[in-house]
Amino acid sequence: MEVHHHPDLHHKPKPWKEYLLEYLMIFLAVMTGFFAESYREHLSERSKEYEYMVNIKKDLVEENKNLNIWIPSIYARVKRFDTLISYLETIGPVKNGSNMYYLARLSTRNGIFEPSDNTILEMKSSGNLRLIRNRDIVNDLMNIERLLEQYRNLLDIEGKEDILSYPLLGELFDATVFDRMTSVSKNKVLSEQEYAGQSISILAMPPGNPQLIGHDKEKINLLIYYLHQRKSSFLGETRQLMGIRLRVDKLIKQINKEYNLEDE
Repeated sequence: MEVHHHPDLHHKPKPWKEYLLEYLMIFLAVMTGFFAESYREHLSERSKEYEYMVNIKKDLVEENKNLNIWIPSIYARVKRFDTLISYLETIGPVKNGSNMYYLARLSTRNGIFEPSDNTILEMKSSGNLRLIRNRDIVNDLMNIERLLEQYRNLLDIEGKEDILSYPLLGELFDATVFDRMTSVSKNKVLSEQEYAGQSISILAMPPGNPQLIGHDKEKINLLIYYLHQRKSSFLGETRQLMGIRLRVDKLIKQINKEYNLEDE
């Protein structure tokens, strides 16, 4: 009977150099993939950073344009308050009661400078602020945020001073004259210039020479005091806005230099 022999199941082991070579090849393949993925992610982040900075610069340019509207507009409010105070200080009938009423009505109109910060808010909420490699730029953005917060605090104070003057205006001025001063539809869309200028275009100078209906010296004195306090708040607001404008100008130049955006 013929006997069949099974093949030898014991193979000769590979030389250790072959194992080392296989290990090195696998290691190099993994590391190459890792570095390729890291480089791709790096390029993606740099592309996002550039896109963000283009949009931040656009926001800053828009913000600078609006600051150049708001700062002189607030100074104009101070001058209007000075004129109104001079009317209130007049002994006896004023010569231009129409203008006095016009300025008194304007004194109740408030406006708030709104920063163009959509991009930076998006970056903060998404955690992408880390993409900005230049820490000086990040610090300047945060400094602008800090100044804006101080500006908003001043607005809160000024708003409280404004409300305190309302009852006095109602007691010293004829409200029916105020009611007849609206000149256009309430649906009119105001430009930034008009909004910063207290929406003057939607008020009309009242006819005739209307006078105060109340002449209580203590009430007049108190109204002058609140108007004075609001003037001080206005001046504080302009200081904050001027500080923001300086930093915005500096930051635009810095971004242009860092990201070659002079032509953007």
